[in-house]
Formats: sequence, structure tokens, C-alpha cells
Amino acid sequence: MALREDIPAAVADLRLRLQELWRRNREGDLSTPGFWPTDLAPLFWPVVLALTVIVVALGWIQLTTALQATDDAPAPGIETIRTTPLPEARPLKADLDPALEAPPPALQPMAQELDPPLPRSAPTAAVPESPEPESLPQPTLQVDPLLRLLAEADADLSVPEGLLLAARPLPESNAAVLVLDASLWEELSATSRRTLAEMWWRMLEDQGYDDITLEDAGYRLLARPARVGGGMIMFDPPQL
Repeated sequence: MALREDIPAAVADLRLRLQELWRRNREGDLSTPGFWPTDLAPLFWPVVLALTVIVVALGWIQLTTALQATDDAPAPGIETIRTTPLPEARPLKADLDPALEAPPPALQPMAQELDPPLPRSAPTAAVPESPEPESLPQPTLQVDPLLRLLAEADADLSVPEGLLLAARPLPESNAAVLVLDASLWEELSATSRRTLAEMWWRMLEDQGYDDITLEDAGYRLLARPARVGGGMIMFDPPQL
């Protein structure tokens, strides 16, 4: 009973509220967006309400149409495939060659001939290796030939007394330096100077010397062996 009495009261209250909204909308009291003209303020909310109803109605129509199209679509039928049974297989009877049917003859074991073993060769005697020839020692520079050369120069009458002052060995180059008196050397003729120089060079070369130099007491060069060919190269004696 209480529910029946409340329903008319709720309907009357709702009607009064709608009338109040309609009056306020007609007077332009309801809020409107800033872009909406002020003169058309009473039309804003009716237009919004009408557009909302239209959108809802169109959505409902599209949804109903889509559901009906789905229900009306026929279910896909099941396609049956008919199979044809294969003919019964029959064994083929082929005339086989009697030679092929015969079993192969038993294999006879073949005797393998082994090669006779090779006679073992007697071990060869090791050939003794010949000893390598020992390297010969390099000839050492001898000082005695210089002393003998000085003694022979003193005993030789063709050599002026006091011409050969000293003889110095040069071990690092296997050579010798003969120091001569410049004044006595200048007094000799060119032929005599060459003869003495070549005699001394042959004597020292036979004793293992590789080079010889003739100079005076002032270390001025007087003669030396030629680098190409043979003989001695003579230099003019210094002018005193």
C-alpha cells in the first residue's frame, strides 16, 4: 500500500521538476557553452536532447539489423565425399626363369697364395765418417823477417849505410812500415829506389805480409804496392 501511495507522489514531483527545467531553459538560466549565442540559449538543451535521441535510435537500428542478418545466414552444409572402392588386388603370376630360381652354387674357399718372405739382408756396416779437416790457423805476423831485413840492409853494399832507419809491424792489417832516411833516399836514382822497394816487398810478401809502406821519419809516403797488377808505386821524395 505504501508503494502505491509513493508512486503518484514521485510522478508529481518529477513533473514539477521538468516544468521547472522548462521554465529556466525558456528564460535562459541554464548554463550553455561559450561558443553558443546568448539569444539562442533556450534552444541549446533541446537540440542536445534531440541529437542524443537520434544517435541512440540509429545505433539501436544498426544493432538490430546486424543481429537479424546473422540469424538469417544459412548454416554451412556438410559436404560429403563419395569414395569408390578399389578393385580387388590379384597376385601376378609371372613365368620365372628356371635359371633364376636355382640357388646360387656354394662358394668354394679360395686358397690365398702367400708370397714367400723376403730374405733379411745383412746389416750394412756403418761407414766411419771421415773427420772434418781442421781449419788451418791463420798465418801470424812474424817480426823476425823485419830484423833480418834490417841486418841484410846493413850488410848489403848497394844499400847506403843508414838508409833503413826502422821497420814497424802492423799486426791488425798484417802489414809493415819501413822508415827511410829522406836525404839518402833522395840521393839514389829512380831506378835504384824502385829496385830496393820491390826487393823489400818481395822479401816480406814471401814471409806472409799483405802490405808494405815506405815512408820517411816525417811520415811522408815514399812508396807502396800497387792495388791492381804488381810492382810498387813510387812517390817523389820530399824536397828538403
